[in-house]
Amino acid sequence: MLNKQLISSIIIIPTIILLSLLGNWQVNRLEYKNKLQQQIDIYFSLPPILNQDFNDGVGLNEYRKISLVGKFIKKANFHLVNQVYKGEVGINIISVFKPHKINKYILVNRGWFPNSKKHMEYSKQPFHNDIIQNITIDGIIRAIKQKNFLVPDNEPDKNLWFYIDPLKMSKESNFLVNQKYYIKINDKPKILGQTSNFTRVKVHYKHHLFFSITWYSLSFILLLMYIHNFWRKKRNDK
Repeated sequence: MLNKQLISSIIIIPTIILLSLLGNWQVNRLEYKNKLQQQIDIYFSLPPILNQDFNDGVGLNEYRKISLVGKFIKKANFHLVNQVYKGEVGINIISVFKPHKINKYILVNRGWFPNSKKHMEYSKQPFHNDIIQNITIDGIIRAIKQKNFLVPDNEPDKNLWFYIDPLKMSKESNFLVNQKYYIKINDKPKILGQTSNFTRVKVHYKHHLFFSITWYSLSFILLLMYIHNFWRKKRNDK
């Protein structure tokens, strides 16, 4: 029959190892996001991509600034649903944009809109920028992510989009948009439907330091408790 010391060792030692591995994982995430922030800052210091650069495909990288002159395609607006801003659920408006004198199209995230106002305001009147032929948009290039298996399927017939799908959005709008990137112009609902200045992307990574300290501390405390109990039992056995 297994004694209590062996049973505790079987339980505690793997737990100490697991907590240490969790601490290592948080440190790795901290290093990765720190390097990512450095790369973002480098890209942000570069001049924005303009129409000709976009046409030639020069410098198209995620987190680069971009400034395009062109027009939004009327009625080519998609509702990216279940978007939360300050505790309120709403939608992000994804529109198709055509740069001036360039036969290419790209999706633009024009901002967040609360559900409480969606049907009262947005459905009744188009964005005023849709009627402007040569409007300038300033934003940040973002990569289009693959669908997560936990994310529901899009419902294009209801204009309910749970993730950005450039292929289906191209089909729905009848315009072939860029399949790798979209432009994010602003997060703030107060200027929804308007162009924005460049907004620096900030990666939140400091919490990984807190979690790594937490996991390492728990592992260390558990190790001390295990050693203390081990030596106390050994003294008692003498």
